[in-house]
Amino acid sequence: MFHGDNLTFLRGINSRSVHLIATDPPFKKDKDFHATHDSLAEGARFSDRWKWDVDVHQEWVDAIQDDKPGVWQVIEAAKVAYGDNMRAFVCWLGVRLLEMHRVLRDDGSIYIHTDHTAHAWVKALMDSIFGHKQFRNEITWQRTNSRNDGKQFGRMHDTILYYSKSHRRTWNPAYRELRDGGRKPYRYDDNDGKGPYRHDNISNPNKLGYVYDLGHGEKLPKNGYRMPEATARK
Repeated sequence: MFHGDNLTFLRGINSRSVHLIATDPPFKKDKDFHATHDSLAEGARFSDRWKWDVDVHQEWVDAIQDDKPGVWQVIEAAKVAYGDNMRAFVCWLGVRLLEMHRVLRDDGSIYIHTDHTAHAWVKALMDSIFGHKQFRNEITWQRTNSRNDGKQFGRMHDTILYYSKSHRRTWNPAYRELRDGGRKPYRYDDNDGKGPYRHDNISNPNKLGYVYDLGHGEKLPKNGYRMPEATARK
């Protein structure tokens, strides 16, 4: 466990050596934060405010302009659309995401937590650095303490962007066992040696008394899915 600026530690890690990255960077909230007295981090403080002449180093700018023109275009676009402070945040984050891309193995993945404030710019950075074809999922993390303010819908969720380093990504599916006595949801078998499957029934998922996880299905002709039987739960 290391405590400090992660850019320093990232630069000390060998290339293509990390299997998985899960990161929760600042959100660019333009606020100061401090840990509450009941937290293990009591006394810790963090400023989520960004200025170009304070938070950005010229070496970052030179390296990105020379080696990563696509990333630089995202940084400049942030200034045009949002302002210089957003440009500073995007550059600060971009130089770290470039290092994360370098240290990640070819079969590795990265999850990055963000919210509405800079989501668009983080997504654009990730597309530029990892490639838009390596975008896998956008995971919605629903909040439990949000409310409407009377003038607009409440902001009810954060977002976790999931990218892989390449098409060789490692994916370990999560399986759930069938409950005892439950009906098997895979009623069809064409005896091709690949096992039973069921027809897609998203419009009425409870028809057989089960909720199905289609995340691991192999799409078959006539809207069929073939999946391990252990993926269904009552």
